[in-house]
Amino acid sequence: MTSKYDPFWTAHLEQIRDGIRLASTGGRAVIPLSGLRDEGERQSWHGTADVRGNQIVGSAMAHATALARIAASNGICEQWPGRTIRFAISATGDKLTIRAAEPSATPSLEPMPVPADKPAHAWNETHHDSELADRQTHTDEFYALLDELARKVSGPRLLRDCTGDSGWPSHGVYFFYESGEHRPDGTDRVVRVGTHALTETSQTTLWNRLRQHRGHVGGRHAGGGDHRASVFRRHVGAAIIRRDGLSRELLDSWLDRHNPSMQVAAQEEPIEVQVSQYIGDMPFLWLSVPERSDRDSIERNSIGLLSRRVGGLDIPSPGWLGHYAEREQIRDSGLWNVNHVDLRYHPGFLRTLARLVRHS
Repeated sequence: MTSKYDPFWTAHLEQIRDGIRLASTGGRAVIPLSGLRDEGERQSWHGTADVRGNQIVGSAMAHATALARIAASNGICEQWPGRTIRFAISATGDKLTIRAAEPSATPSLEPMPVPADKPAHAWNETHHDSELADRQTHTDEFYALLDELARKVSGPRLLRDCTGDSGWPSHGVYFFYESGEHRPDGTDRVVRVGTHALTETSQTTLWNRLRQHRGHVGGRHAGGGDHRASVFRRHVGAAIIRRDGLSRELLDSWLDRHNPSMQVAAQEEPIEVQVSQYIGDMPFLWLSVPERSDRDSIERNSIGLLSRRVGGLDIPSPGWLGHYAEREQIRDSGLWNVNHVDLRYHPGFLRTLARLVRHS
């Protein structure tokens, strides 16, 4: 089966072959992809594909699947038959990262079960080799499940392009990525996990929460938003104010949960616009999660798994805006989250995540 992306990958075959040779030595190869975005219109170019020998082990997204098929059919991975070659395309479509993994590095999809009602608890700062190995396995498994989810929902969306008619489940969990934020293997790093309606009385839907983060697309304040209705917006806006060296008066007003004075309100409006642009450019995935307890578990444990404050493995880039965040929990965790960043994850949540992804 041919694809419109086949000629593009075929033209880059020698570069890809050289990248595989480099990756086979234990490093990773990064190849600029000039022209991929000319092949079509996509909200996000994020995609992954795994090839072993001349077999496609797995892939997510049509352009990545085409790459896997071209690589497998041309036999450029056959020199390393015992290794899985992973290809990862950045969300912006301008970079291909290649790495090689031993078969044993492929994560199991059956993590250790734990009681569903057992709460996460504070990390004890003890890091054993086995714990680090388990965390790596669980982190890889988490991202493998998000790749599977991306394939099911036709890839991440950009919040700026979303409306209430975009086909949302009533309840769910969302996972935000961010341009320039990558894992060591070159794939995109999750920078925020969130959910909604965790109390019995809450009537908030998934789209209502996402709309609060997105901001206004029309009306008197089109392009702006209300950071007092979205903690995500509040964190991003505070980081912009601190990064740009704006006044302490403006920062204090921004962080105040009450309405600003008339004098400061005018200064907040340009920040709201910048926040809408920033969050609107962040690709995200969403998962239908009907049960409140499942939403709570996936949010808590995903954050605990990824948080640098409790042993998370993926390091934010030097240019990450979160380094300017007002809350140290954000600066230290590498996530746009404050809650749960100091909690130890329980791997049993991956079973719930896998079940929901595969039955979505």
